[in-house]
Amino acid sequence: MAEPRDGPYVWLTWLAQWMSGQNTCEWAVWFKAHWLDYERVEDETDWAAYRARHTKLLRETHRALNAEGYRVKRENQNRFTYRHERSDVVVGGKPDLVALGEHDNIVLDTKTGRAHDWHEFQVLIPMALLPQSNLEEHRERRFRGRLVYEDGAVRDFDQRQADDILEQLPYFLEVLGGPEEAAMRVPSWQECRYCPISKTHCPDRIESPPAGEWEQ
Repeated sequence: MAEPRDGPYVWLTWLAQWMSGQNTCEWAVWFKAHWLDYERVEDETDWAAYRARHTKLLRETHRALNAEGYRVKRENQNRFTYRHERSDVVVGGKPDLVALGEHDNIVLDTKTGRAHDWHEFQVLIPMALLPQSNLEEHRERRFRGRLVYEDGAVRDFDQRQADDILEQLPYFLEVLGGPEEAAMRVPSWQECRYCPISKTHCPDRIESPPAGEWEQ
């Protein structure tokens, strides 16, 4: 029914959503970190238009950085892993863009939807981890960060903010590296409806909204 991973592995987006408080069911993150293949709930969302808009924004941001003189790496070129030795958890991710300059380096993520607090964690975590990751070319670099939204809004982050995240990170990774019973289950309709873990693995899954609750 499910295939265990060789070791705990957490994807950047799952970690960002949990650390930011966007998602509160830490058991769901623990389960995905420990199981590679499991029975999933089908996602019926039509992502085609979103992906096209994101590709356009990503391309235009890439071009603008090139025009400023940066050497830009994009998506799969930025795929990194970082192993936390104490918990043995591996963090994986791939920032949309990494812009490399002679004296300045930027981790960027582009967003076409509305702004969420977890977006900043999706930038701050790789800012903190890239210099300690498997990508040797970044070992001596310091990064600042930037979120670019489709409506033109831009949010910038400095190295101090990434250092603060790095200080907090071990607490969360040790939960993921620990036993299943220590990971708290917090089922709710608001989270369960977007969670891919089926009721086969999570009997607490809530599959319909409470009576009288309006969709938002």
